[in-house]
Amino acid sequence: MIMHNAELERISASLAQAGSAEEVFGTLVGSRDEQLEAAKRLFRQMAKAVHPDLFQERSDFDQAGAAFKKLVYFWEQAQTRIEHGTYGTAISTEEFVPFSMRTKKSHYAVERLLARGDISALYIAASLLDGAPIKCLLKIPVRPEDNDLLSNEARILTHLHVSQDYPGLHHFVSQLVDSFAYQEQASGILRQINILSYLDGFYSLKEVRQVYPQGVDPRHMAWIWRRLLVALGFAHSNNVIHGAVLPTHVLIHPRLHGVILIDWSYAVLAPSASGESISAISRDYRDWYPAEVFVREVPLPGLDIAMAARCMIDLLGGDYYTRAMPDSVPWQIQSHLKGCTLPNPRQRPQDARVLLADFDALIQRLWGGRTFQEFSMP
Repeated sequence: MIMHNAELERISASLAQAGSAEEVFGTLVGSRDEQLEAAKRLFRQMAKAVHPDLFQERSDFDQAGAAFKKLVYFWEQAQTRIEHGTYGTAISTEEFVPFSMRTKKSHYAVERLLARGDISALYIAASLLDGAPIKCLLKIPVRPEDNDLLSNEARILTHLHVSQDYPGLHHFVSQLVDSFAYQEQASGILRQINILSYLDGFYSLKEVRQVYPQGVDPRHMAWIWRRLLVALGFAHSNNVIHGAVLPTHVLIHPRLHGVILIDWSYAVLAPSASGESISAISRDYRDWYPAEVFVREVPLPGLDIAMAARCMIDLLGGDYYTRAMPDSVPWQIQSHLKGCTLPNPRQRPQDARVLLADFDALIQRLWGGRTFQEFSMP
């Protein structure tokens, strides 16, 4: 018998439309302890209505699981924002007031808020480059405690910029335009700001998966995987491990078949010599990280390759965690991607360029000579 729960439907729909903890828990007043207690009461009320244990062996079990997982995410977000005193301070695009910044390099007229996450707020700005108008992306940390992540991103991108192969491969990675510290006049808070080139017409793999819930054709995955391996090969050859190859950090241009790896905040440089390890993770994607990250092992290039392969498994409509893929995906490709995600980091491929050559040989055997595959995003 098919059973439906009106409260589950209502809460699921509300969570699906929410973009922040504030949209779930509403306005909270009083001290931080009082705000936390009020949010906790709301969390418990909703959790009682959507907890998966209540829907065992029912048709809406998966719906309850998805709703509960999203509720927990927003609850954790609310706790973090209440703790840091930033709850309720998110600025909507309608309330945004344009402002400007001037640095030694240029003047930036900030036009609008593009997005706001737990770590950074992203703004679109206009500037000039060699006298020509350009669009830029301002990346500003929400909390000053995350200044080090943006400083690290600037360090890594500067290192890649001066590499010998940067001129030919720069379009595969974020391009740093400017980086500086900014002190807010009202609060006195110092924030590290990165200004990056703005990428028009690109979509994240997360957005692609939302449009193609059953997964993309393996031939489309193939060109994305090839170009992502080029980006990783460029980074690894310059002793950089990205450390967060996730669906939100891989951008594609459908028409031009471009691929760009962004958000280098978590990256490490020459870890075998420096001893650096991945010091922070994306909370939304905790399950995507291989086990060695959590025990702070010195990362190998295979870490990036494993996370990138999980992105491809997900893109194909598979399960990034179990590595299961639809039967429509040729077994050769399934085997190739599974081999990149082995639990033992030393058993995974470590050279992205060699892996690319192997994959090219594989798709040559499968489909013959490469042809341009038109791809579109509705």
